[in-house]
Formats: sequence, structure tokens, C-alpha cells
Amino acid sequence: MAEEIISLIKNASSEKEVKEQKKNKSIWLIFTIGEKRFAIPAETVKEILRDATVFPLPFVPAYIDGILNRYGDPYVVINPATLEGYDAPKSLLFIVLNDESHSCLRITDVKDFFTASEKDIVHFNESELSEFYDGTLKVDGEEVFVMNLQAIIEKVGKEIAAA
Repeated sequence: MAEEIISLIKNASSEKEVKEQKKNKSIWLIFTIGEKRFAIPAETVKEILRDATVFPLPFVPAYIDGILNRYGDPYVVINPATLEGYDAPKSLLFIVLNDESHSCLRITDVKDFFTASEKDIVHFNESELSEFYDGTLKVDGEEVFVMNLQAIIEKVGKEIAAA
């Protein structure tokens, strides 16, 4: 009887450890823009759209490709490649962000959903701090930049308000 109780306690303890390990892990969307790979938390993604029509807007920064219509709501199309100052192929694939900004990112391809823990992310220190990236994540032996979506959205908001 005592052995059964001890066994139950050990099993409950190991199940709790497994649940804690799962809690500490998060899922990342890995995608490309041109040839470069990037990562964002999967919970920031509302939808991935293909072949949506983008309507150009006048008097906006060059990295804003225009707006697209998603179920009657306009979404600002941000081109991270242009934001960073390099050319990327004009694709018709978009990540619709899961926030109030009504924004989406133009991307080239979706590569994978990757599970990683917080310790797998190498955060940039103050001297390496990048305006649009929080750090890197090692995926399949390759360092992938982790995008700082909040910084990108804030920049867009400020520049549109100033225009």
C-alpha cells in the first residue's frame, strides 16, 4: 500500500515537471523574406494570407506597400525588406498580426513552426541592440533573427502620424 502511494506521488511529480517544461516552451513561426529567415511568436499571428490584392497608398513611407482588405477591414502591409533597406521579391504572402494595429507583414515563404524555450533565444545586449530585432533563435543549426514586432508597428504609427 505504501509503495503504491509513493509511486503515485512520484508519477504526479513527474507529470507536473513535464507540464512545467511545456509551459516554458513557446511556438515560433519561421519564415523567409528573400533568402533571410526570421522568427516571430506564433501567438502574434492571426492568419497567413496568400494572393491578397494590395492597394497602394499615397504619401506613406516606401516600406508600406499599401493596404489589403481582410473581411472588410483594411490592414496596412509592411514590407520588412524595404524597411531594412534591401530588395526582396514582391510576394503575395502575408502574415496578419494578431493585435489592434491592423497590420500585416509581406513575406516570401513560411518555413516551419518551431518549439523552443526561452533559453534557446540569444537576446541582444545593449551594445548589439537592433531597432527591429530582439535577438536570435537557433533553428536547424542556423541563427534566425527574432523580430521585434512592437518596434516595427510603433515606427509605422509614428511615421504615418507625421505624414
